Amino acid sequence: MTRIDEDRKPVAVQAAVYAVAFFTGSPFIMLSVIMPLWALELGSGPLVIGLIISSRQILVITMAVHGGALLDRFGPRIVIILMGCIGAATMALFPFFPFVAVIVVLQMISGFAETTTWIGAQALVGRLLGGRPVYAGRLTASARIGSFIGPLATGLTWQYLGSDIAFWLMAAWIFMGGLTALLLPRDDGALAAESPSAESPAAAPPPPAAHPVSAPRPRRSILPSLADYAATFRLLLLPTVALVIAVTFLRQTGSGIQASFYGVWLKEIGFEAGAIGLLLGIANAASAVSALTIGPLTRRFAEHWLLIAATALAIAAIAVTPLLGGFIALALMISLRGVGQGLNFPLMLAIASRAVGPHMQGRVVALRITFNRLGGAIVPFAMGVLAEIVGLDNAFFIIGIAGLVLLGLLSVWIARAPEFENGPRR
Repeated sequence: MTRIDEDRKPVAVQAAVYAVAFFTGSPFIMLSVIMPLWALELGSGPLVIGLIISSRQILVITMAVHGGALLDRFGPRIVIILMGCIGAATMALFPFFPFVAVIVVLQMISGFAETTTWIGAQALVGRLLGGRPVYAGRLTASARIGSFIGPLATGLTWQYLGSDIAFWLMAAWIFMGGLTALLLPRDDGALAAESPSAESPAAAPPPPAAHPVSAPRPRRSILPSLADYAATFRLLLLPTVALVIAVTFLRQTGSGIQASFYGVWLKEIGFEAGAIGLLLGIANAASAVSALTIGPLTRRFAEHWLLIAATALAIAAIAVTPLLGGFIALALMISLRGVGQGLNFPLMLAIASRAVGPHMQGRVVALRITFNRLGGAIVPFAMGVLAEIVGLDNAFFIIGIAGLVLLGLLSVWIARAPEFENGPRR
């Protein structure tokens, strides 16, 4: 494949990447509308709901690095297609098995498949689009538009057509994510496997403070490799990667609330599935708009401080939910959360993708996803436990405050670390 100019990428390549992101970036949000409601219908209490939601992250946490290695080894195109088919088939099975034990197993399988396709979409920013914030912002905007339409569609489908049709709609949506990958360049994987730079961690010289990180030798096996895991976790030696991973984990103190008990709380105060889906859709619409401003903002502010501020906004905006009343107030606050999420995600993606070379894009995204979903498993379960002990309202506050305090401690490290400049990246 011909090397693409760093400043302007072909429109066809951009369109293919954004189309994949539209479908692969939204199933997690879509399922956060219907899975808690389905668990409630089955008579589950807060602890079981937390377990069901958290179980979706088990294979992601343990196997995301392997998924990233497969993306680097064979190219995102074929892996996204395959995982899209697996994810769609698994999602379609949920209505047939309304038993907690089976739901947990299906959650694990579909969670890994769906996440791998999303890792692949993110890896394309570094693989095909040079890791530039403006392209990361556009990918985020496309994913958020999908995350506006998707939750609204599943919520209304649930409300008017029932839970079975809602799950099958999700299955079709996930399958479309795999189908759009057919638009991607065919030889992307071969380029990564045969690249003469495959033994160095970055296509360009690393930042002055970066530690050398070697990639494993190119191989074509589909089996997990200890070398893949070792090379991936050594990326934590890079300060910029370490920053992204830390923010990724802390960001889940907000996202974990939204994915689990946000919908439960709204249901308890009288909101229907359609309204819940609309609120989540509004958040993602705000994310789509804010993501498109990332280019100008990074020319005015240091990326790391912008990342911290956006993440703090996203956490605070969901943690104060029990203080609000009425659809308008909830919509305004979830919109603010959307703004924060729309900014922090492309920043994490751009910062991490520039820290490594094309052959490590899948792994660095997988590393971020591993910690992202680790937080996504811990927070809902912890919140379920807190809800049992101190009540659901107080659980919102405790989780949110914990996230903000830890984010403040991370800011102290950034301020003292010489690797981070105070001004914007030029």
